[in-house]
Amino acid sequence: MVRRTTTIALAGAVLLACATAINAADGKQDDGWHFTLTPYIWAPSVTGSMHVEPPPGLGSGNIDTGPSNYLNNLKFVLMADFQVRKKKWSLVADTVYVDFADPNRQATIPAVRPGGAGLTVKADTGLKALIFTPAVAYTVLGKEKSNLDVLAGIRYARLESKIGIDITGLPPSWASSKDTGATENFVDPIIGFQGKLDLGKKWYLPYHFDIGGFGLESDLTMDTSAGIGRQFKNWFSMGLSYRYLHYNFGDTKRVNTLDLYGPLLGLSFTF
Repeated sequence: MVRRTTTIALAGAVLLACATAINAADGKQDDGWHFTLTPYIWAPSVTGSMHVEPPPGLGSGNIDTGPSNYLNNLKFVLMADFQVRKKKWSLVADTVYVDFADPNRQATIPAVRPGGAGLTVKADTGLKALIFTPAVAYTVLGKEKSNLDVLAGIRYARLESKIGIDITGLPPSWASSKDTGATENFVDPIIGFQGKLDLGKKWYLPYHFDIGGFGLESDLTMDTSAGIGRQFKNWFSMGLSYRYLHYNFGDTKRVNTLDLYGPLLGLSFTF
């Protein structure tokens, strides 16, 4: 995971350098208000791990939650991005809500007693996640159809997790099913950049990168995406991107890690 985080951080730095070079010439800023609503479809692979409370005599374990068949196990989804821009300032807000369940996971519980055997048991997992990211952005470099914004804000995550484990083949006092649930809330600061590069003939490259957490509530959170888009009308455009959203909540939390990554199709309406 450290290697993946480092690689994406470096890629973000390279992307920032390229954007700076291409947008080196400042242009005039429109004085009007601009509102952009982008509902989008994101079908990511979902991976992560959850903390498991063990039976007596065994150490705390974890459940590997993926990769999973996202579409087969998805129960509900809502995703949208909203931006308000005036001159060089803008307010942005991204919302992701997923209700995901997978009855065919395995929980691994190591043994504490020397020479003892650990457990691998069937687990029924469920996760409802609301991730809301409001931020303030400022255009540091911009032309008529290209821009580079720096941003700062927060990422709020509300996680409702469920774990059902089927304990079999153990002494009668342990041989039972166990269902537990927990709700956790996290508010983390983030910093980053976003924008788009104009390719001409109504094509452009959108990009976004932010990082946060810094050990305050989450150990680390990161969101990055890049893709290609086309402007069809002044008020309508379409974009196809690849997005990676990472959370490391820490070993002591019920949900330890959460990763969502995959293609994203967005429809943007500007008014």
